[in-house]
Amino acid sequence: MRSPRAMSTPTPTPSPLQTAAIAATCAVLMAAVGAVTEGWERGPRLAALAVSAFVLAALGTWRARAATRRECERLIRQGDEARSLRDAVMDITPVGFAYFDRDLKYVHVNAALAAMNGLPVDAHLGRHVTEVLPALGTALAPRLTRALETDSPLQDVSLQVETPAAPGEARFWFGSYSRVRGAGGAVLGVIASLSEVTERMRAEASLQEHEGRLDVLTRSLPDYLWGGKLRNGVLRDFYCTPVIERTTGYPLSAFTRTGVDGAPAPLWLEMIHPEDRARYRGCVEGLAPGTEAEVEHRLICADGRVRWVSSRAAASVMDAQGAVHLGCVVTDITDRRLAEDLRQRLHDSFRRSATEWRRTFDAVSSPLLVLSADGIIHRLNDAARALFRESDPSGQPLASTVGAPPWSSAGPLVDELRATHGSASRQVHDAESGRTWELAAAWVDEVDSEDARIILVGTEITRLLELQAHVRRSETMAAMGAIVAGVAHEVRNPLFSISAVVDAVEATFGTKPELQPYLEVLRGEVRRLTHLTQELFEYGRPARGEWTDGAVGSVVADALSACELARDKAAVTLRRELAEGLPPVRMDARRLFHVFRNVVENAVQHSPQGSTVSVTAQAVEEAGRPWVRCTIHDGGPGFRSEDLPHVFEPFFSKRRGGTGLGLSIVQRILEEHQGRIRLSNHPQGGAEVTILLPALTPAADAGSTLKSQAS
Repeated sequence: MRSPRAMSTPTPTPSPLQTAAIAATCAVLMAAVGAVTEGWERGPRLAALAVSAFVLAALGTWRARAATRRECERLIRQGDEARSLRDAVMDITPVGFAYFDRDLKYVHVNAALAAMNGLPVDAHLGRHVTEVLPALGTALAPRLTRALETDSPLQDVSLQVETPAAPGEARFWFGSYSRVRGAGGAVLGVIASLSEVTERMRAEASLQEHEGRLDVLTRSLPDYLWGGKLRNGVLRDFYCTPVIERTTGYPLSAFTRTGVDGAPAPLWLEMIHPEDRARYRGCVEGLAPGTEAEVEHRLICADGRVRWVSSRAAASVMDAQGAVHLGCVVTDITDRRLAEDLRQRLHDSFRRSATEWRRTFDAVSSPLLVLSADGIIHRLNDAARALFRESDPSGQPLASTVGAPPWSSAGPLVDELRATHGSASRQVHDAESGRTWELAAAWVDEVDSEDARIILVGTEITRLLELQAHVRRSETMAAMGAIVAGVAHEVRNPLFSISAVVDAVEATFGTKPELQPYLEVLRGEVRRLTHLTQELFEYGRPARGEWTDGAVGSVVADALSACELARDKAAVTLRRELAEGLPPVRMDARRLFHVFRNVVENAVQHSPQGSTVSVTAQAVEEAGRPWVRCTIHDGGPGFRSEDLPHVFEPFFSKRRGGTGLGLSIVQRILEEHQGRIRLSNHPQGGAEVTILLPALTPAADAGSTLKSQAS
């Protein structure tokens, strides 16, 4: 570091050469004076002495100058080495150093400070501190000026600036400033050391913020926390949160005065109820590293009250010193324990009456629900619970009972009761199961209570409606059957006569080629009318058959055999999958054969060449009843949605040459068997006809056998 020139000029010191010249001059003057005063006799001697003195002075001067030059060279070399060492130290230190002259211009800057400023070293030297970085210079200039005015070093931690090294980001620096004096005491400048403490300041601010949050959080919690270190089964370094005052009534200072080696205050254990003390210590002090434990115990508070608390402790893994850090959360559960005791007493008190009420409630055969005013299911009897199968909807809103008829359709009825506070009934139908229900609901207000209830009762009327529909259909069919049978009877005789005339004409004039087309048309129309007459007779035939109990598999097999000619003509494949051990059904085998033959022939006729018609039969359970389900699936285009509502109507047909009585007859025969028929389109294409026949249970089978024996 170059020392600047001092502001004051000291008195100059004569060099050795000047001293020798002065001595020689003095000698010459002395010789001259001696010649004048002593006489010229002694003059030469004095001159010789003067010359000798001059020579000696010159010799001494030369020697002194040589020694002085060597000393200067040594001092210069030491100075250069000191400056090199200083520069090396200044460049490798992470602390920023800068030396300013008295005009606050940079004289020296180390690499650390240049990096902190984000500028090269050359951009600093010789420039005023405010010229290099205006923001930094504005903050530094007052500090450097104060440092020039005092011998005591100045320090500050409030330096906050923005530099090109981190644009747009405020940085925090710690600064230390000290003025520099020369050999004569003159002030040469000021040196500044700057250390960046941005990360430390941010860490301290974050730590203070987190500590503040933690303090607010711990004070706002109703539970208090304590912790410490567990070493060799002994708790040390005990601490706890201030919330302990609210729970126990003891001041926090009673617990902060720890014992020897940081052991908890005696009160920490003494306030544990004597009956729970051993269990509490065993749970806490015996906690293994990395485990948790919870114990419920009693505390004796400062006012003598006994409160129940739950202590949940957790232990960390063992550290390098063999200690385990222990933390515990203590929760006041007095109210919960009191509530549990009260609930137990109430439970014991009302258990018998509740049991009696439940038995009475479950004895009601109709499904019954008790709802709150907002539609929450509070109670249901066994009959209603059976409709939910395995799930228990108690506590759930009625709107969540999707897929559990009839309750899934009771929402509008409940909404109506909320508005009227009266009673209402509604008939609902479940298309999937085919069951129909009569729902009745009533609004019930409890005395001196705003908690109203809705009583919902369901009565299944599926069988009743089926019987009513069957009676109406039977009456209609009987009347229509009588008309159709009469018409068929009247048509049969003329049709027989027409057929006989056609046979006679063919026998007489059959050899004439020009008559053959007419004869074929006549014979085809006669066959069509004959088939229609047979269909009409079958449609109008009264239900008198030979009823037997047996498996439906043989009837299906016979019907498939009867359809082989139609199968070969249509070039389709018939595939059957009949499960073994099908339960018996009550049936008229001849008429049931007509059902399967009609349905299979329709499937064959509507299937394209090369396709497959599959027939399956299996035992199933639907709507709480056992059935034998037969399914016929073809490869045709399927049913049109607009035709499905009319397919069972008499004389409705989309097939050319069809009578429209086939499915009507099938439906009538199945109704005689108390069966069902469903038409739909298969997801993979083609029409699907499902026939359900009621299976005989062992009890029904035995009753049927007894009836047959009695007859």
